[in-house]
Amino acid sequence: MNLKKMNLPVEKADCKKLLVKCEDEEEGDIHPRCVHGPTVLFYYEDKGHQHGYYACSAHRDKKQCSFHVAVEDLTMKHLQRKYNDAAIIYRSTRQKFQDISPEENKHFCLSCNVPLISNDLDSHVGHDVKHNLSKRLLKNPTIFLPPLDNDKVQAQYFFDEKSLEFFENTLRDLKISKVICMGAPRLHAHLSNLWPNTIKSFLLDFDHRFYYFYNDQQFCWYNMCNNHFFDELQRQEFFKFLKCKSNERSLIFTDPPFGCRTELIGNTLQKLTRLYNKLNELPYQPLPIFWIFPYFSGHYLQQVLPSLQMCDYKINYTNHDSYTDVGKSARKQGSPVRLFTNVPLDLIKLPIQELYKYCSKCERYTALENRHCDKCKSCPSKNGSTYVHCNQCGLCVKPNYVHCQNCRRCTQSEGHNCIEYQSKQRCFICRRLGHIEPRCDLWQNKAICRIFPSHMVEYGRDKRSVITCLLCNGKGHNELHCEKRSLYLKESTFMGETQLCEYAKYKKCI
Repeated sequence: MNLKKMNLPVEKADCKKLLVKCEDEEEGDIHPRCVHGPTVLFYYEDKGHQHGYYACSAHRDKKQCSFHVAVEDLTMKHLQRKYNDAAIIYRSTRQKFQDISPEENKHFCLSCNVPLISNDLDSHVGHDVKHNLSKRLLKNPTIFLPPLDNDKVQAQYFFDEKSLEFFENTLRDLKISKVICMGAPRLHAHLSNLWPNTIKSFLLDFDHRFYYFYNDQQFCWYNMCNNHFFDELQRQEFFKFLKCKSNERSLIFTDPPFGCRTELIGNTLQKLTRLYNKLNELPYQPLPIFWIFPYFSGHYLQQVLPSLQMCDYKINYTNHDSYTDVGKSARKQGSPVRLFTNVPLDLIKLPIQELYKYCSKCERYTALENRHCDKCKSCPSKNGSTYVHCNQCGLCVKPNYVHCQNCRRCTQSEGHNCIEYQSKQRCFICRRLGHIEPRCDLWQNKAICRIFPSHMVEYGRDKRSVITCLLCNGKGHNELHCEKRSLYLKESTFMGETQLCEYAKYKKCI
């Protein structure tokens, strides 16, 4: 088999990829701590973790947290626990704020981010003070608190009423009785105020301002990037919330900053699931998860939790110019934010009045513009446009994409670089990242061993109008959709992730 005939660009390995490793107390892997909890080990893939460094899980800016220790400089002193005394101050301030008589007015200084009673006003003259807070505002502080806007740490975007109603209806349809709102304060307020006896909600949030408005049975000051509780008393109350009766169903709802590393959030979700099972004395049972994230970054999320699937519902925020369907800056295809979940999609009903439909072939609800493709056997659109089927790819693609013969895929024509693009693709044969099918070691080895049919296509020069499958040499489909795939490849699927069982086996064949 002469591989030199293929007119393909040479791949370059991405050696500069920055990886992260979380603390694992169960395995004895203890990380040093900053005031924001256990740090994260950062290291480059080509150098290994022994040449990495420990840094704050929540803050990338050293001005916000200066902790930075190289692995080689780590000492026992760094492993000593560090305590954040702020929780004691917040608890005392909250007690003073909540103990005043109902007749006395409550206020909040937006300049200092502290609650005030009337006697405190003199020391905040000239500040931005929200006076005479009504019961409605006290029950839903997201209405008047200015959203934090650091995309990598505490970026806060609040759901609009349509999105809240969709979440509420979905939770009720699924008969969820307890919701852990991880970084979703507006949903927590919505559920707590409208359905306190039907759907109980508990807020886990990094924003300490919520400390003043919720008691320990409703809120934990919490770092979702490392599963760290700043207040031990709150942590114990959360553990009580996690314990369920036989007729109760729990769900984790998370809306993290989009700049967060998905590995960190995924690790936290797994830890919370294990904790839930331990407290309820259950064998491993996955908790239902709702993870809010943009569709264009969904592949990062699914690398961490492959069982999550994307729902077509477009989620709007009130305080984001383009992540909404209203206003001059709104995107033509609507908000790119979606719901990713491990709940079967056929159980999630999308509102017909908001231009969604039921696809009888997929047996689930999809967006109105998301037309079913009989060749792909799915409703393929992700971005709010109607995809078109490309016979050269064997896939449905965005309508503005053009086909690249070298890459065997459709992509944007502007700024396209074959080498760079191929290094980010997932192979249709071995399902691994970093190469396309003609450069797949598994395919090359099996072809040499004559396990695959003997055939050769010169991809740089091939002008066929229909794709040719490298597995069976059939036309009109790619290797991922090959009906004879199971004859050549042994695979297993677990928790939504499909992997080859034999990748290393044929490396010895040459």
